[in-house]
Amino acid sequence: MESFAAQKQRALVDALRRHVGGEIRFDATSRKLYSTDASLYRIEPLGVVVPRTPDDLLATIQIAVETHTPIVPRGGGTSLTGQSIGAGLVIDCSRYLDGIGPIDVAGRRVRVQPGVVLDQLNRALAVHGLQFGPDVSTASRATLGGMIGNNSAGSRSIVYGRTVDHVRSLSTILSDGSRAQFSATPDSRQRSEQTLDGNIHRQTRRVLQQHSTAIQQKFPRIIRRVSGYNLLDTLESGTLIPLLTGSEGTLAFVQEAELNLVPRAKARGLLVPHFDSLAAALDALAICLEFQPSAVELMDQMLIVLARSQRAFKNIISAIVGQPAALLMVEFSGDSMAEVSGRVHDLERRLNGRPGIIALVPALEPELRDPLWAMRSAGVPLLYGLPGDRKPIPFVEDCAVDPAKLPEFALRFREILRAHGTDGAFYGHASVGCLHIRPVLDIKNPDDVSRMRAIMNDVTDLVLHFGGSLSGEHGDGLVRSEWNRKMFGPEVYDAFRQIKHAFDPHNLFNPGKVVEGPSMTDNLRLGPDYHPRPVETVFDYTSQQGFFRSIEVCNGSGVCRKTQGGAMCPSFRATRDERDNTRGRANALRLALADETAIEPMGERWLHDVMDLCLSCKACKAECPSNVDLAKLKAEFQQAHYRNRRRPLGHHFAANVHRLNRRGSTFAGLTNWINRRGLTRWLMEKAVGIDRRRSLPEVHSDHLRRWMAQRPKSAGTRKVLLFDDCFTTFNEPEIGRSAVRVLERAGCSVELVNPICCGRALISKGFLSEAKSLVRQQMGDLAKRVADGTPILGIEPSCILTLKDEWPDLVPGSETTRIASAVHLADHWLAEQGVDLSLTKQPGRALFHGHCHQRALEGVAGTEKALSMIPGLSVTALDAGCCGMAGAFGFEKEHYDLSVKIAGLQLLPALNADPEAMIVATGTSCRHQIRDLTGRKALHPLQVLDGSLE
Repeated sequence: MESFAAQKQRALVDALRRHVGGEIRFDATSRKLYSTDASLYRIEPLGVVVPRTPDDLLATIQIAVETHTPIVPRGGGTSLTGQSIGAGLVIDCSRYLDGIGPIDVAGRRVRVQPGVVLDQLNRALAVHGLQFGPDVSTASRATLGGMIGNNSAGSRSIVYGRTVDHVRSLSTILSDGSRAQFSATPDSRQRSEQTLDGNIHRQTRRVLQQHSTAIQQKFPRIIRRVSGYNLLDTLESGTLIPLLTGSEGTLAFVQEAELNLVPRAKARGLLVPHFDSLAAALDALAICLEFQPSAVELMDQMLIVLARSQRAFKNIISAIVGQPAALLMVEFSGDSMAEVSGRVHDLERRLNGRPGIIALVPALEPELRDPLWAMRSAGVPLLYGLPGDRKPIPFVEDCAVDPAKLPEFALRFREILRAHGTDGAFYGHASVGCLHIRPVLDIKNPDDVSRMRAIMNDVTDLVLHFGGSLSGEHGDGLVRSEWNRKMFGPEVYDAFRQIKHAFDPHNLFNPGKVVEGPSMTDNLRLGPDYHPRPVETVFDYTSQQGFFRSIEVCNGSGVCRKTQGGAMCPSFRATRDERDNTRGRANALRLALADETAIEPMGERWLHDVMDLCLSCKACKAECPSNVDLAKLKAEFQQAHYRNRRRPLGHHFAANVHRLNRRGSTFAGLTNWINRRGLTRWLMEKAVGIDRRRSLPEVHSDHLRRWMAQRPKSAGTRKVLLFDDCFTTFNEPEIGRSAVRVLERAGCSVELVNPICCGRALISKGFLSEAKSLVRQQMGDLAKRVADGTPILGIEPSCILTLKDEWPDLVPGSETTRIASAVHLADHWLAEQGVDLSLTKQPGRALFHGHCHQRALEGVAGTEKALSMIPGLSVTALDAGCCGMAGAFGFEKEHYDLSVKIAGLQLLPALNADPEAMIVATGTSCRHQIRDLTGRKALHPLQVLDGSLE
């Protein structure tokens, strides 16, 4: 017989499906993926609703209220304290409820739906010279609904304050399913109506009057204060906006907000003082504040060291001088660069020669300033890149005190950590006294879990002693709610409870947050009870200290949810679905391996479905500050998943493309003729899943190896090995010929590697054992050929970089290490040599699109430099995301539509914006996609160089 709980859930699902037009997800996969956020916690929800319209949102809440189902609001899932997870019905507004408008430019205001992402809003406002003031480090994925719920602030709060300072009005849904409007303008009306809205106003007024003395005594008078319910500002303002803003979704659900806007700064610049100690940096804070900066951010040695090891910052970390113990990033904003530069240099002169300073680095140009600022903004995921189980843990990371007290506060804080046998990372918003201090602990260890609570107890004493706030930015959530009674005292805490009851008498809105919170050590996602299942792996994971740890470096901060800039994560940008980003896939792997009920965790169908849309673009390896390498993890998953299962025929077809190309070139004319027939395309779609809408690459009988065998041997003085991959050799031999001609002009003697295959196609489908065998067959001879320092130059990035990225992990050892160190992209290597190719003038414009693997592992600067050698050619490097092909991915029927959609997000609009420009692309698959979708031919950079040879 069906249980009462099961009957209740079925009734809920039936009602939602009848009345809500959005996505109703009660499947096990969705519940798993929404069970975590960026915090320490995991709680599986009852289900998930993704509303499409405001009416869907209203209907969802009304049904939840009628069925007494708790509601958990979720934005980008970036909460560090666990506000956006819970055992109820998760409502995710980030996919569809992201409308902006209207924008009142003259009145500097805008209306937004709760799913609008901050960067998205600021892009829409930038054309009007406006922005939303609070600018959190998670701006690429933080939603405005989440920022309102959290009362977010950001690095420049010394200028812009908190979100509450910019909210004009809120359109909300209350806990009885009714709508209510709240305004920042004081309302003197006496609310007598017998509605929940009327009762809220009456009860709030009563609570404020009854406890006004305690409220004024217990709330700290500092900028960064978001713990508890904001009774002090509510008391002083006469409106309920301060109460709702920062209430973490426990009082009302925001359906729409009207926000104040501020002028966008016309110029910004940084001064980055380097210090020999953390104390010296904090002692200099007061001087920095005298110069009225727009922000002063702190980074300590732990963050600096971690940034040095991250691919995302390899081109900027050289700006950090020596080995400083701490940095301050002092930012100035103004109406002109002359004004900003003057203030930067004024502070530089004031600090010069001060004890403890070891360097002063001005950063006025965007090329230096913006990456330095991004490095600081990446603090959270950077810290999770720390190898091993001991991580800088967020639980006391958000304390705030008066900035004048910060030096002594930080000193005392560190004494507490050391008394408990640990230390921590110190960084954050020094300008407003809000430091993110993270003790280094292993919360898989029960002793460290006990130590975490003991540290929290001592730190709360310290915060009270200094008159500070336990949370200056991130809120209470699951980690700090239980401490609100201690922080505010029993009277104010009772006032919190009365406010919660007035708004939500049945405790349906995000229960367990702010008041009546669980123990901070409950529901830990990687706690002492976490025991992942062992997995037989093929790749080497020594550098990540093991397979599991390579997954666990994902802390859930959600950088992979960004939709602009770089390439991560292509499928998420197209679907906006939580399962289709790096975080979702890493979470899925971790949860599957920790599931004690699964007979074969890597064989789970739901896990296969989550991993399926990963394009293996490697963008996460570079753009995720924790360097989660999902391409590697996906290949390992596929190897394990199909160990005892029959693979689709299409996998074997894709994995053997090197053999098929070679054989097809023997009778190239016949092969190409057959491949163009409609019947052939229909059969291929049915048999191996190659979509008939996708053109097939042609093969050539006069391929690169045959051409090289028929021409005189190169007579240059510098020997180079050209890696003649199977795509370039048999599908685009003209690019290989261009490479040879350009290299010979540079004085090189060119020899072909003539490889069996790099293994890229095998790896992309998880044939790791076969790829490992292939590497072993080739590595001995190739290692000997490069022992004298001969470089291996490649044309196709995905192929040549396989030797550099995957070979050492498939077969660790000196030979693959030597081969990897010899690998270069041919155009990059040419640019580095600085040779004079005597190129002819080629007036015009070129739009350059870099291959994803190239961008992730090498960057595109080398190609830009090579193209800049051509006189008269104006080159624009596109930051247009992934092309969507990803080797075989874009050919496959089940992925074709997504592939086209990904290309249409940014790449195709960028190309269509300049129809007369030359298109340059380094990747075979990129050129194929561009030709299929635009009809325009894209050239390889070496072809462009070849065309300019005299």
